[in-house]
Amino acid sequence: MNNLSTRTLAKMIKVAKTSGKSDILDLIMEANLWTDRIDKSANRQEILRSALTNAHSKAARDDNALQALLDFARCLAESDLLDDQITLMPELQESLRSDGYELVLDIVDSSVSRGGWRYSARILPFDSSQAPLHQEMTALEGDLSDRGYTTALGHYRLALKHFAEQDHPSSNSQLRTTLESLIVSLAVDHAGYVDNGKANQGGVAIKKLYAVGGQPPAVLGQPLPEKDGGTLIQGIWDISHLNGSHPGLSDAHEARIRMQLVTAAAQFLLRHFPAKP
Repeated sequence: MNNLSTRTLAKMIKVAKTSGKSDILDLIMEANLWTDRIDKSANRQEILRSALTNAHSKAARDDNALQALLDFARCLAESDLLDDQITLMPELQESLRSDGYELVLDIVDSSVSRGGWRYSARILPFDSSQAPLHQEMTALEGDLSDRGYTTALGHYRLALKHFAEQDHPSSNSQLRTTLESLIVSLAVDHAGYVDNGKANQGGVAIKKLYAVGGQPPAVLGQPLPEKDGGTLIQGIWDISHLNGSHPGLSDAHEARIRMQLVTAAAQFLLRHFPAKP
């Protein structure tokens, strides 16, 4: 499972810090985050920061520590939340989505004794496979570097940077440019396409990489038959041009799906059109 980002830890602290110190300590213990390193005399924010960052440093190598962080988010959502805390929950949900998790909330009671809210909560991972998405990202970076596709690599790294920063429209825009640059490079290397050096060549270049009406089987290094990979790459190309860099149209869930699609499509294309000897 993917570790949580420090941005998500900050969002959890932001929601939890307005609770009473006793309630915060109870949350920490309920989530199995308690250690002797926590200074109960510290202020609420520092108690939270100590508990969460200690678990975060272990989570990369210890699934129990990661589970404790996820349990804290769930326990926090299920605690009695005041109105000002409730307004912060969408920020926490969005940050968790960027890390690969969906915090699902169901209202249990909106009229608890002190005027707050109570939810039941579940945290579900987006990725069904055991391999974290970041491993696929790293592999693609290596492939692009090995092939000398430096322009595509540069845009892909910017997409990863903006994705990590939760700037989803910018990430989508860079992913689109990554895919276009890769398509043009492959069309030049394998299909006789001539790069005119201008922008917006992807729509023309992609037609060189697959044969409209072509039938299986696909032949390595040759244009993909429409019915054996061609429709796939054309579809991902078309999707990459929707909701791209327009502010407000891209959320964490959509951006993550686009990251998965473009990463997978790029790996597929690089393997079908191998480097020339």
